[in-house]
Amino acid sequence: MRITTTAKRTASAGLLAVAAGASLLAVPAEANADTGHIYGAIAISPRTGNTAYAINYSSSIAAKRAAEAKCQASDCQWVVQMDRNCGAVTQQPSSRRWGWAYAPTRRAAEVTAASKSGPGSRTIIWACTAGA
Repeated sequence: MRITTTAKRTASAGLLAVAAGASLLAVPAEANADTGHIYGAIAISPRTGNTAYAINYSSSIAAKRAAEAKCQASDCQWVVQMDRNCGAVTQQPSSRRWGWAYAPTRRAAEVTAASKSGPGSRTIIWACTAGA
């Protein structure tokens, strides 16, 4: 089978687009330091209880996608987005009610998240981006 020049160009353009898209997801935080943004996200799976975080990304979309991928459950969804701050997810053990928040410090994020999930809540996961 002979591959035409047009087919080669189309395939090359497709590979470049895929490579460019993949590189956007993994740009280090330093690449965006001039704008002052360093993103992170926390994802949870309400069904399995899995949680994950991703920090120090140059785009909020990349951080959210990374957290959801690391969570490793089909129903994982991001619930906290951070930008040079901290995030926390809490859960009340008996009601299984979730709470989440972001704040300038880990402690403030945990307290705010716990106020949403209820008395006796426990911190399930927390994370802080660089610059927090």
